[in-house]
Amino acid sequence: MSQFAFRTFPITRLPRVLIGLVLTILLSGAAIGVGGSLTVTIAEEESGDPTIARFEMHRVDAPTKTLPIRRTVPAGIGVILDRELLLEMPEANYQFRLTRGPEYRIISGTFALEKSSLDSHRVELPRMANLLEEGWISGDCATPASNASLPLRMASEDLHVAASIGHIDAKPVAGRSEEDPIIHTPTWIRSDLTITDGLAFYGSTEPKSDDAQPKPLPIERILAIDQIPGTRIAIENPFAWSLPVWLASERIDGIFLMSDWLRLDRQVKTIPQSRPPDGPSVGDGRTVGRWAERIYWHLLEAGLRLPPLAGTGDQCGKTPVGYNRLYAAVDDQSAESDHPLHVQRAESSEAWWKAAWTGKSFVTNGPLLRPKLAGRIPGHLFTAQLGEKLTLQPELNLSVRDPVDYLEVIHNGEVHYSARLDEFAKAGGVIPAIEATQSGWVIIRVATLHEDHFRAALSAPWYIEFDSKPRINRRSVEFFQKWQAEYEMRLKQLSPQEIQRHAPFVIASREFWNRQREQATVNQ
Repeated sequence: MSQFAFRTFPITRLPRVLIGLVLTILLSGAAIGVGGSLTVTIAEEESGDPTIARFEMHRVDAPTKTLPIRRTVPAGIGVILDRELLLEMPEANYQFRLTRGPEYRIISGTFALEKSSLDSHRVELPRMANLLEEGWISGDCATPASNASLPLRMASEDLHVAASIGHIDAKPVAGRSEEDPIIHTPTWIRSDLTITDGLAFYGSTEPKSDDAQPKPLPIERILAIDQIPGTRIAIENPFAWSLPVWLASERIDGIFLMSDWLRLDRQVKTIPQSRPPDGPSVGDGRTVGRWAERIYWHLLEAGLRLPPLAGTGDQCGKTPVGYNRLYAAVDDQSAESDHPLHVQRAESSEAWWKAAWTGKSFVTNGPLLRPKLAGRIPGHLFTAQLGEKLTLQPELNLSVRDPVDYLEVIHNGEVHYSARLDEFAKAGGVIPAIEATQSGWVIIRVATLHEDHFRAALSAPWYIEFDSKPRINRRSVEFFQKWQAEYEMRLKQLSPQEIQRHAPFVIASREFWNRQREQATVNQ
């Protein structure tokens, strides 16, 4: 007998009577394998409309063995279930898993196939949240080019925006034609992204290499590409030894907090040729993700304002597109308005990317935040005069599948509020207001108990300015100065000619961080 069961952890647990009813319905419709083939069809639970999802399957007696499934599109881990899938397999017991991005519940279970059996089963996929209707559109800011249909893979993960690292013509999809479009709106794809040496360049292709000339340094690429109108530059590897030099260029537009160090196919515990975390580390799969987060806090405390980004990355293994994703929204009110916020859906790719670059967003590889602070979405700048006090009320609409470790509000690098979900629910979902009397920033974050790697969600910052002066913490500036000093020690291993190439940029970076230290407004 096949068993279809939810394996999810909603923010509010269903009553036991309702859980029993759901499981009874699912089990009563389960396919009993009486032959060698099974046709699976999938639909939206609410509307009943056919949909597309990612399907994983293996034999119960060989859980690590990949099973080939004919006439399907690979999805990294598993294949695309495009409305209907015919499974013709040897006689055995099988386990399966159906998922469609973080906004749907996961369905998993078992079924059996026997000789000469012929059966079918319809699965209705229940939606947990609909962020598109709320104005939040999901995007993958860096996904490798592939000959497997990107629009189809995006639809299977309920992903709407993607930046492809180059372009490769996709193979024809079996059973589909140009007259059979993928019903998934919007689907916005750009293929003008290049990732080189830990940097992501949007809107500019990599220049052709000249064997007669030395390979450009990353900082040289930054300075050259920054001169091209319409380009954007993001740090894809926030652990790179040359990070302080890149930041000091003041040409960076964003930084990845989630990328290919957060993968579904294996744990990533270290990043080659990158600075390891300070101090003791547990060394498990969550270390690197937490290290990226800590670097970002220091960056904000040092007075830099960069929006967070998220994507699959260029060393992602089999991680499905959109596992690490950015949700961005458009705010229809001006910074001067005191009226309540209205979040509206971006109506074009350009509007979505503008929202991403201005930090009207949150990054996630699991939990779904819809955060506000005093009615504003992330990216907003609150202003006041010294002597005044700003009362800022955090608000959060949260949906999760994994057990949650903690929910926190971070104000200027310190925990303003921390609670487990049951504590948050007992408080009626109300978070204590922030009483701000000095410049700074605020972030809302949720971390899960997932053990393989760091699975979390993090809002982009809200900023606070008193007397038009940003917060600069001397301790965080010194964090990057120490990083640069270690980087310079590594450079001393190069030849004199190579050191000479790096020297102007290293000197300029030293000067930048010295200025930041002199302009520090706090020392803690």
